[in-house]
Amino acid sequence: MANRYYTVMIVPERSSQVRRLKIAKRWIGYVLLGVAGVFSLASFLFIHYLYVVQETSENRRLKEDNIQLRAQLQLLRDRVDTVSDTLERIERFSVKLKAITQLSDSERSLAIGPLQSGERIDDGPSAKHEVKFAVGESDREDEPLDSELSAALLTARLDDQAADARKKEEDIRELQEYFEDQKTLLATTPSIWPARGWVTSKFGVRSDPYTEKNAMHKGLDVAGPVGTVVSCPSDGYVIYAAFRNGYGNTVVVDHGFGVQTHFGHLSEFKVKVGDKVARGQPLGNMGNTGRSTGPHLHYEVRIHGIPQNPQKFILD
Repeated sequence: MANRYYTVMIVPERSSQVRRLKIAKRWIGYVLLGVAGVFSLASFLFIHYLYVVQETSENRRLKEDNIQLRAQLQLLRDRVDTVSDTLERIERFSVKLKAITQLSDSERSLAIGPLQSGERIDDGPSAKHEVKFAVGESDREDEPLDSELSAALLTARLDDQAADARKKEEDIRELQEYFEDQKTLLATTPSIWPARGWVTSKFGVRSDPYTEKNAMHKGLDVAGPVGTVVSCPSDGYVIYAAFRNGYGNTVVVDHGFGVQTHFGHLSEFKVKVGDKVARGQPLGNMGNTGRSTGPHLHYEVRIHGIPQNPQKFILD
């Protein structure tokens, strides 16, 4: 019996009575086992707590990163949309300019016919709208953000826009070349009076003052005082500046595009062969040289060597 119990004696300080407690050995085992179980449970709970704290911190960090990534993707989508809108405006402007200038390119489908009922024109490929929808699907806060998918879709969209931009650049370059040609053509069109005075003879058939027979008059005669300045009507190069039979002292300016202007009966020259001249620049002075009945300028406009009525080119 003594082997199955432990005796615990309790001795008070001021009492002579001693208390004895008998504790069974099996209860000591139970207590130790309980203490070990409590310690193990406490250790497990503590480790679990540390794990939860770490996971919470990691989740908080991932949430912050997710918010930043979502904001960056939204900013990128906004920029893509802005670029897309700009390219669409350029495309519409390019189409209008193509229509105005009558430049068409069948491969780029810049010239189109009337639409049938129920049809409409999309400013871009349908894939662009699909990309916009697909990227927008991950905007809900309760859904995980698939950054790789979103980045891939945005990259694909940017690639499409880069291709569109290259095509539009070709269109704009073509329009630029066209307008540069038109600018050159306008600059070389003889559009101003070469001299101020009185028109004494127009372009066309007239009675020759020397033979009194009908003859073709290839230009305009502008009469004025000797020394009246004769100006170049448009940009070009001087290809002739010398005396010519019938025309007297003559200057010929080549304006390009097959256009030449001739100035006869001058009293003196202000230019020489090879000079580059601009609209309004003096070429010489009015005179009475050559086959002439009085001081005047004989002015001709020839296109590919064929005389034209100069008055149809004059704007002022």
